[in-house]
Amino acid sequence: MNKATTSAVMSLFTGAGPSMQECPFFILYIDRANIVDSALNQLISCDDSDLRKPLKVQFEGEEAVDAGGVRKEFFMLILKDILDPKYGMFRLVNDTRWFNDLIDPEQDTRLFQLIGIVCGLAMYNSTIVDLRFPLVLYKKLLSREVGLEDLACLEPDLARNLRHLLEYEGDDVEDTFCLNFQLTKDFYGQLQTVDLIPNGGSVAVSRCNREMFVSIYTDYLLNQSVSNQYSAFAAGFLKVAKGDTLHFFQPEELFGLVSGNQDYDFFQLENNTTYKEGYSADDPTIRLFWEVVHELSLEDKRKFLLFLTGSERVPVNGMKSLNFTIQPTGGGDQFLPA
Repeated sequence: MNKATTSAVMSLFTGAGPSMQECPFFILYIDRANIVDSALNQLISCDDSDLRKPLKVQFEGEEAVDAGGVRKEFFMLILKDILDPKYGMFRLVNDTRWFNDLIDPEQDTRLFQLIGIVCGLAMYNSTIVDLRFPLVLYKKLLSREVGLEDLACLEPDLARNLRHLLEYEGDDVEDTFCLNFQLTKDFYGQLQTVDLIPNGGSVAVSRCNREMFVSIYTDYLLNQSVSNQYSAFAAGFLKVAKGDTLHFFQPEELFGLVSGNQDYDFFQLENNTTYKEGYSADDPTIRLFWEVVHELSLEDKRKFLLFLTGSERVPVNGMKSLNFTIQPTGGGDQFLPA
C-alpha cells in the first residue's frame, strides 16, 4: 500500500463529534469474566465519534498501562470468545469464516454488529487480527457486485458444478442436470428446501434460463441468506470506518488493513530491529539469533511472529513496519535475550 493510500486510511475516521480536547482516547473498561458483554454494552451505545479516537483498554482490577499490548490482548480475547462455536455466528469454510445462514432471522443481531465494530477498531488502531474473512466480505462492504467467482472462494465444488452447468454444450440440460429453481440445505440434520423464485420447484433449469438460475442461486448464498447477519456487521464496521474515502479502497487493501498478509520477510524485520544495553547487530549472540530465525520453516516463522506480535499475519506495510527491540535481561547466563 502506498503512502497516499495509507494516509487515506485515517480520513475514514474523520467526522463531526465532541472536541478531541475532551479526551484524546476512547477508553474501554473490560471485565475479563464477561469480555463480550462488557464490550457490547459500551461499543453499541457509544457515540460514533468516540470510536474514531485511539483506543485504550483497561481491564477491571488491573493496573497495567495500555501502551498497545493491553489493547492487542483485548482484541485477541474478544475474538477468541465471540468466534467460539457456542455462539454459532459463523461457519468455517475452507479455512475462512462466513456468516451462519441457519441463524433465526429474528434473532438479536447485536453480536454481529459488535464484531463489525471490533473489525473497524482493529483497522483504525493498526492492529492485525485473525478474522479470516474472505475477500467477498470486503467487496460487499465497498458495495461491489459479487458473483460466481466469489462463491468459488467459499464453496469451490459448488462453484465448479455451476460453471459446468453454464458451459455444458448439449441441448439436453434438463435431462442431464435434473435441476429446478430450488436449493436444499441441511438445517441441523433436517433437509430444508428453499424456492429461489416463486414456485421454483415447478420451473426446470434449461439451456435458456441456466444463467438466470446460477445468478439467483449465487445471490441467495452470498446475499439473501445472510442479509440480516451481514447488515448488522456492516452497520458496526461503518460506525468506525465511515466517509466517502472508504470507496477509494480496493477490497484487497481493506482485507490487508484488517488481516495483514503472509509476506514473511524476516530480513526486513532484521534490518528494522533496534538493540539496547550493549547488544548490536554485530554481536555474536545476535548474529546467531538471526541465523536461526532465517533457517526456520515457514510454519515456525508463523509461530515466531505470533509469539512476537500476537498474530501470525504480517502488517499491510510489511515486516519493516514492526517495532522490534532486543536487549539483555541482565539476569545471568540462564536467561535468554528479551
